[in-house]
Amino acid sequence: MKVLVIGGTGNISRAIVAALLNQNHEVTLFNRGEHPDPPTSDVRVIHGDRHQHKDFEDKMRSETFDAVIDMISFDMEDAASALRAFRYRVGHFVQCSTVMTYGPPFSGINLDEKTPLNGQSKYGLGKIAADKLLLEAYREDGFPVTIFKPSYTYGPGIDVQRQIGGGGNWIDRLRQKKPILSAGDGLSYFQFLSSHDAGVGFQSVLGRSKCFGEIYNIPHPQPRTWDEWHHAVAEALDVKAKIIHVPQDVLIAIAPERFGGLSTNFGHTQIFSSAKIAKDIPEFQPKQDLVKSLEENIAWMDKHDRVHRNNDDDLEDRIVSAIEALPSCFESN
Repeated sequence: MKVLVIGGTGNISRAIVAALLNQNHEVTLFNRGEHPDPPTSDVRVIHGDRHQHKDFEDKMRSETFDAVIDMISFDMEDAASALRAFRYRVGHFVQCSTVMTYGPPFSGINLDEKTPLNGQSKYGLGKIAADKLLLEAYREDGFPVTIFKPSYTYGPGIDVQRQIGGGGNWIDRLRQKKPILSAGDGLSYFQFLSSHDAGVGFQSVLGRSKCFGEIYNIPHPQPRTWDEWHHAVAEALDVKAKIIHVPQDVLIAIAPERFGGLSTNFGHTQIFSSAKIAKDIPEFQPKQDLVKSLEENIAWMDKHDRVHRNNDDDLEDRIVSAIEALPSCFESN
């Protein structure tokens, strides 16, 4: 099968490319060619900016593909451009959306694909609009679209995240055996999926007509707490994590510009059902070892100098010191 991946060098999309090549598909990428990790020589690349819509559409109309996987469509304008480029000309079109279309705030746990949409961020709202337009095209004339909604997906190509956000300096904190902060009690749940497992899911859907016009969540089926995640990252670094729990509202009050993102993403328990994708795409059976895949992810960060020295920022040290001093304060009252 001739498959186009729009993007192809990011966290999830590079794993999709690997899964496609593993199944002997002929793979072409469309991207700007600016990523520090170039694709392998057996992948053809068409250079261009996905968001320069006319140029993108002109280049795509001169090509023929059996399937297209769009990893960098973020709003209705991008989706409309994809329809102009591929309508009536492609056998299967896969749109990468996001679980952030469901919230926050989220209406509960084990949310399935029928959950009412409640995206509040610009990112979530843009994906809702893009997905809606593509599904309308399916209903109007059978445009063969499938919508995939990943949750947090990690792997080479992206920094390993922690609950309170920020860059890669928390990896340096762990290496220095310094305490790390966590919001709340550390027991809120999230789903952490290796990009390798996600790639298998995206690859395996191609050509399945029963998946046309359908939406699929693609999270890891086993939720983990944020404490479990932080400890797994420490294990990948061969250290032990000391976690200091601070109420989320306190962190946001201390530094809203730094911790404010908790309220719009990682500060909420997020558990999404994977029952539908497991039924329709049985090849999607996440099996990557958590610690080993984190070791790979951190090695990528090291290679690209994304683990910055923590000594350049003392805010976390000051918060940790204040929290650790609280018991003596209480004793003096």
